[in-house]
Amino acid sequence: MGKGDGKNERTPKVVKQRRNLKSKKLEFIGWGSKSLIEFLQSIGKDTGKELSHHKVTAIVDDYVHNFQLLHPQKKKRVICDEKLHSLFRKKQIPRIKIHELLHSHFADNRDSSEDDHSNSSEEYEDVNSTRVKRKVSSAEKKAHSQTENASGTLLSCFAAIVPENVKLLYLKRSLVQELVKQPESFEEKLLGSYIRIKSDPLDFSRKTSHQLHPVTGVKNVGLLEEILLQVPNMIKDIPIRMLSDDDFSKEEIEDLCQRIKDGLLKRPTVVEVEQKAQILHEDITKHWLPRELVRLQNLIDRANEKGWRKEYPCIFSL
Repeated sequence: MGKGDGKNERTPKVVKQRRNLKSKKLEFIGWGSKSLIEFLQSIGKDTGKELSHHKVTAIVDDYVHNFQLLHPQKKKRVICDEKLHSLFRKKQIPRIKIHELLHSHFADNRDSSEDDHSNSSEEYEDVNSTRVKRKVSSAEKKAHSQTENASGTLLSCFAAIVPENVKLLYLKRSLVQELVKQPESFEEKLLGSYIRIKSDPLDFSRKTSHQLHPVTGVKNVGLLEEILLQVPNMIKDIPIRMLSDDDFSKEEIEDLCQRIKDGLLKRPTVVEVEQKAQILHEDITKHWLPRELVRLQNLIDRANEKGWRKEYPCIFSL
């Protein structure tokens, strides 16, 4: 067979080439990824001290709200501007997934993130075995998913938004006023807790007089350093004096659930609720106990009074 024939009849070679995924791997600067640190610095946040996962999620939520980046039709989606695109590398993201998408940007989670990248780096571009490549990819994804589910299902599942759970994180005004006296732990305890404030009287769509809100930020303003609380989807920050000191209602829990379903609020995970409940348990119990004793004493006094009325009706009729 001639050289010319050999050129025309040569068997196509299977071309396998590793994808260059170095650009997809996250570079880390201290406690966070380079893209996360640069994003936070670009919006004026101090990155010298490590920020918690929850704190960063709150910062991104506030950024989305302040710059009105929610999709005009699909309110559950965020349109990524230049800064968010550099962070998430996506044009749009589900708002409820912000917390999850930030997971890989923390150095503490680096091992699991690198495992994900190593799985991806084993993929090949095979121009003659597309079908085989898809089967392998599917099997790898299934195996990775099973491993992930076995080790981290409980860590990622969402907590039920029910009165019993919210009560573990709910802070009344009088309790917040007590916590102010603990400046070293005040912010840690407030972030992720729930507060109750009056609904906007001009918002006629509201079905309840009050609303429950998760606290996403704490700041001091003015010469007297008044403490203001930041909550999602509200332009104005909340002074402590505006907080309710009463229990929340079932209707307010339903309203909270609806706002979470609408993508306006992030749904907490089981782990987040458990961790925050452990932090707040002692303070909530100490605050609740004296009030509960007073309430029980009032019930006893009332019952005794009814007993006296029943036993000596003539005396009370005079």
